[in-house]
Amino acid sequence: MSTINVLISGGGIAGPTLAWWLRKGISAHITVIERFAKPRTSGQAIDIREEAVKIIDRMGLVPIIKAKHTTEEGISFIYADGKTKASFPATGNTEKQSITSEFEILRGDLAEILYDLTKEDTKYVFDEYVTGIEEQENGKVKVTFANHLQPTEYDLVVGADGMVSKTRRVVWGKGPEDNDFLKQMGQYCSFFTIPRIESDTKFAEWYNADKGRLALTRPDQYGETRGYLAVTDGNPSRFDDLKAAIKEGTEAEQKWLANQFVGAGWQTERLVKGMLESKDFYAQHICQVKMEEFTKGRVALLGDAGYCPSPISGMGTSSAMVGAYVLAGELSKSPNDIPKALQQYQAAMRPFVDLVQHLIPGVPQIANPQTNIGIKIMNTAAGILSNKWVQWAAGAVGSVVPSQLLPKVGAQGWKLPEYDGLKV
Repeated sequence: MSTINVLISGGGIAGPTLAWWLRKGISAHITVIERFAKPRTSGQAIDIREEAVKIIDRMGLVPIIKAKHTTEEGISFIYADGKTKASFPATGNTEKQSITSEFEILRGDLAEILYDLTKEDTKYVFDEYVTGIEEQENGKVKVTFANHLQPTEYDLVVGADGMVSKTRRVVWGKGPEDNDFLKQMGQYCSFFTIPRIESDTKFAEWYNADKGRLALTRPDQYGETRGYLAVTDGNPSRFDDLKAAIKEGTEAEQKWLANQFVGAGWQTERLVKGMLESKDFYAQHICQVKMEEFTKGRVALLGDAGYCPSPISGMGTSSAMVGAYVLAGELSKSPNDIPKALQQYQAAMRPFVDLVQHLIPGVPQIANPQTNIGIKIMNTAAGILSNKWVQWAAGAVGSVVPSQLLPKVGAQGWKLPEYDGLKV
């Protein structure tokens, strides 16, 4: 088997995970490019669930990831006066995780772990991204770059560069509806770090205000608090002014959010102030990436670039890691026929993608009501669901009722393929 030349665009979670598994399955020279000038150490809390737990176990990362746990012990839903209306602690069971995962970790910490794991045998180039990708008659893919690298031919190009993927835009264009293959979910969310105060606990605290406003605080292991402010509305016109603000830059985005949370109650004044003073503010529209085909010739999309399920699903990081493992596995089966391997990757991942992108009907609007009456109804439902006897009864029902009759969450029922070439 000859050595293949692989380019991975994106140095976050999906790209380095793929690089690690490729080393196990094929002989490859791997280059990872990242548009940021250095490894990113910021980002919100993410989690690892379902079949992805098997992947980190096989990579030997379970103790390392647990050592970087955010310290979050569960999530509480809060009234405006700060009283708890419902709490959902972590289960301690990796096979039946609650809202808080047993593998809750900051995105930057996981990215750093994966970078350190792969940097010795993988070439990393920062402050770089693709500007052109063209399949050649000789079976190679010619790639041109924005900054440091000269045009180079590769046997395989993988776009692992996030929901707003430059690789996807270069190869697939803007999509059939000029929407960049993005399905808008009617929510805009911001993330940032604020100083911890004495009343902050090891539980995440979720607060709803009317008009679809959400404020959330979460602990981290560094003695700070992670803040979230989100606005949800099924009426797209709510975000018209935001579109102009995004074009103006961060300060305009923050001002738009600050105006949205005037008079919202609970700790929203603290969160708005912290947002305006934060050094790591990040915000995005919550979307899914909807593509029929996320491979073309010798180019493949991986993770959020090809099939972002949205943060609402709780499966974004898991999807990236599962996709990386499956792509490496299919390449290990057909290393001398890359287009065939990518078709197999597409076929293997399609059922998983369909499952994780199938959200509970009405999400996210149902969890972010527009009216105070809607919030009261949600508060009542959360209180009932958090009751230990109700949870016991739900578990008993789940053990006797056919799974086909229960709500689908994540990718339950989908099993990770096994690849002889990836045995560790």
